[in-house]
Formats: sequence, structure tokens, C-alpha cells
Amino acid sequence: MSQTNAIDSINSLLSKLPEALQVEALHYIEYLAFHSTNRPLPEVLEPPTLTQKRNGFGILKGKVTIADDFDDPLEEFADYQ
Repeated sequence: MSQTNAIDSINSLLSKLPEALQVEALHYIEYLAFHSTNRPLPEVLEPPTLTQKRNGFGILKGKVTIADDFDDPLEEFADYQ
């Protein structure tokens, strides 16, 4: 099988897979590329965007609101106070 036919076959099979399996196939190809050359290939090993996490202060700003009466006593516990 020529290289062009192999690439076309791989592309046609990958296009039929769900996105999650396409990502797994990409990781496996990256693994093979790394171990065949013993060095990462920058054009192949771009960081995946699906696993990027944004950590730190302020990432939930505007998404969480606290009611003005948050600290007020609850009516349900009036008998116990």
C-alpha cells in the first residue's frame, strides 16, 4: 500500500469515528511519532484543547450569586431559637 493510500484510508476511517475516539487515535499517533524518533514533533504534539483547565481565582466570577438574606435566620428553625 502506498503512503497516499494509507493516509487516505486512515482519514476515511477517522472521519467515521466519534470525536472522543478521534482524540484517542490522535494520542496514539502522537505516541507512535514520539517513540519512532525519540523526540516530540511540535507540529503533531500541539496541546489538546479539550483537556485545558483554567485554574485560579476569579474563574467563577459572575456565575455564583448569594442572596441578600443569606445570613438571616431561617423561618423553619424559629421554634429552636
